[in-house]
Amino acid sequence: MYKIAIFDFDGTLVDSAPGIVDVMYQVTDEYQLPQAVAEHWKTLIGMPLLAQVELICPTSPAEFHTKVVERYREIYDANSIALCPPFPHLTSMLQTLDRIGIASTIATSKRREIVEPVLDHHKLMHHFQLILGQQDVTKHKPHPELVLNTLKHLAINPHEAVVIGDSWYDLEMARNAGVDAIGVTTGVHSREELEVAKPTYIVENLEQATKLILQGKKRVA
Repeated sequence: MYKIAIFDFDGTLVDSAPGIVDVMYQVTDEYQLPQAVAEHWKTLIGMPLLAQVELICPTSPAEFHTKVVERYREIYDANSIALCPPFPHLTSMLQTLDRIGIASTIATSKRREIVEPVLDHHKLMHHFQLILGQQDVTKHKPHPELVLNTLKHLAINPHEAVVIGDSWYDLEMARNAGVDAIGVTTGVHSREELEVAKPTYIVENLEQATKLILQGKKRVA
């Protein structure tokens, strides 16, 4: 059995992808950027926001990147709770993991000050032993720093951990950290995109993920 389940936040625990994409389109419209920019942008969900903007506007100056980030956050932060409804089975999954004694944590590219109010609103905060966000690392997904720092903080070995995420960035982060990974097809990345990172499993929802977390076995090649 695993001792720890390390969850991504957006698209994994909460169905935030549609709202994120809506804000992306609103911002690109305001700055009169081509629609192709927004289409590219949504594929980058899972990376830190500034890194996303630098990739979608590679020829723009840093000042423009900062303005886009600030405008995105202005819109998103004002509506973050409404834009982050929990996925079905989230509460029951967390209750099950608590009962079994498997630690639940979050490793996200989002800022903790956005994640924590959402969890508080839905009365879920007490289920998580640790939440690490964008400001807690110097190297971001798919670099393994978020996972490695989580394991170090809770004194857990890599073979006792599993990462659950909806993006290639999450699953590649897990692979780089040497831990198992469960991809969930509830975000913006397709099953085919998730398979590129060679996760241990790919499932369609948190209910299926829970069974695998409890099973705690690596897939036999």
